[in-house]
Amino acid sequence: MDLDDVADDLYGAPPDQFVARRDAAAKDARAAGDRDLAAEISALRKPTVAAWLVNALLRDVPGLDEQLVTLGDSLREAERTLDGAGLRDLSRQRRALVTSLVGRAKALGRQAGHKVGDAVAQEVDATLTAALADPEVARDVTSGRLTAGREFVGFGGIASGEPAAAPARPSRAPASRASDETPRTTTSRSRAHLRVVEPPEPAQPPEPRESAADRRRRREREEAVASARRARDEAADALRTAREQLDDATRERDAQQQAAADAETAASDARQEVDDLNAALVDLRHRLAAAQKALTRADEAESRAASSLHTREKDVTSAQRDLRRAERAASDAAHALERAEGALADLDGS
Repeated sequence: MDLDDVADDLYGAPPDQFVARRDAAAKDARAAGDRDLAAEISALRKPTVAAWLVNALLRDVPGLDEQLVTLGDSLREAERTLDGAGLRDLSRQRRALVTSLVGRAKALGRQAGHKVGDAVAQEVDATLTAALADPEVARDVTSGRLTAGREFVGFGGIASGEPAAAPARPSRAPASRASDETPRTTTSRSRAHLRVVEPPEPAQPPEPRESAADRRRRREREEAVASARRARDEAADALRTAREQLDDATRERDAQQQAAADAETAASDARQEVDDLNAALVDLRHRLAAAQKALTRADEAESRAASSLHTREKDVTSAQRDLRRAERAASDAAHALERAEGALADLDGS
């Protein structure tokens, strides 16, 4: 028994089993005479539901840790070089990836018997966004041993309900050891807000003897600043619009699910199809730009499934009417037969 094996087991299990399994592992370590290991195991902190879902994603989606690191590095490089066009494209890729991962996290929660509400889904969203914005958060997230959600608040600031993840695997950069305190609740449930780092202000007006080359370089810098600011504003607007659309879609979906409670079994097939499509989107890391179109097709498939369910219900109603008519016809035929037999009997008697 070693700490890595125990931590992998604990953070891969549902959170409601964490305390019992941790205490049992610590007890086994003490029984084996390894008090230091027992103390380290006892210090491992129970993950929040959102942190557990993020850990589950790392175990469920092949290559997700590499994908988060690669996309995060590309985003930061685009910001550093003030590449407006590249930043817009990468921002779309980031949103598509995070949206598909949140959908997969909800599916994993349902499979484990946990209903994932809006607050938990938003915390998963904010944590994944923070991992794409900050390499230290990415290191915590990709360890698969996160204990609390994280938030990126802009200009390099990270908000969290906890200072760090649980002890990381030896192959990764070490994370801080968890303290004995109970995890604090994240102070803000709002989603992460990403902003491009503010470019420097343009240089002061040149002196009268400024050379033509200096003037050209100054103009290029001013154009780069203006382009970066436009990219920042467009990214912020797109992020805000996407979140509003996601919130509206989530509320509508919940209302429809409540209204269609009697058809839950049939509707679950459609939700599973959406989940499978979301998982497929994650695997297509080199075609992320087209992932949003695939998600739209999945939404349309869910709508068609609901429409098909409605049609099947109408078919059942129609079949029931046909059955009642057939039963009446059978009853009439039975009475007619009875009368015919009676007439035949009267004829035979005469």
